[in-house]
Amino acid sequence: MLRIFIPTDFSDHSINALKYAQFLFQKEQVEFAVLHAYEPSALQFLGNKSPSALKRVYGRLKIKALKQLEDLKAVVCGNNQFKNHSYSWKAREGHLTEIIDELLATDYQYIVMGSKGATGLKEIFIGSTTFDVVSLRHNIPLLIVPEQSQFVELSNIGFATDFQNFYFKEELNPLLTIAKLWESTVRTIKIYDTLEITEKQKRHLSKLKELLKEVDFSFHVIEKYSSIENCIYEFKEELEIDLMVMIDYSKSFFDRLLDEPVVKKISFHTRLPFLILPEAN
Repeated sequence: MLRIFIPTDFSDHSINALKYAQFLFQKEQVEFAVLHAYEPSALQFLGNKSPSALKRVYGRLKIKALKQLEDLKAVVCGNNQFKNHSYSWKAREGHLTEIIDELLATDYQYIVMGSKGATGLKEIFIGSTTFDVVSLRHNIPLLIVPEQSQFVELSNIGFATDFQNFYFKEELNPLLTIAKLWESTVRTIKIYDTLEITEKQKRHLSKLKELLKEVDFSFHVIEKYSSIENCIYEFKEELEIDLMVMIDYSKSFFDRLLDEPVVKKISFHTRLPFLILPEAN
């Protein structure tokens, strides 16, 4: 059975992420852990708050959170068309990133969360929940579902890499699991400055081919573009990608592409669902 963690703030994009996960794993036995993390806003902390006043603030937030969870539960369970799915529903005081830190030693196979998106590179959503979670560089694969994404059967999964790092089976297992579920083709994509690859890259490529032999796969190269949006558009339109995947190395090739924290930008700018795999320890 898969155990999948779903943070929710009851927004449309967080509910859409839950729906996407339901359809993505519709063929699997899954336990979804749906959690809402609540904490007072800055305005609620203003003024000389006594301990009893703060206790009342937290109490009201908890009551509201539990009511919203019950409403969401009624909708989800009322429309539950996948009998192999079960759910747990929790409200927790605190920031979501702190709670996810606690989960690092817990047996979850994926975190799935929604992203509202941005319209320009200046809108990186500093302080947003999605940005904060991506920044954790956690040990659980993170699937980000943009607000306009709707599930389609995964014919092609894009795996963006540059063969600079050695590949491990444990890194690729979350990708292979999904590819096998949908009998998808894994389209491995390299962005190139030059078409030549080094001997080290050739060795890594050979290892990658060995690890992908369990699924249908193909290799592609795409010319380096000046913007992330152009790269993503090329991936999606030209290669008919339904899900994009990359390993979040401490210094990824996307980082080097623009010398900026690009994995975070992609999570806000693509309409494609985006699976970030943790680097093997």
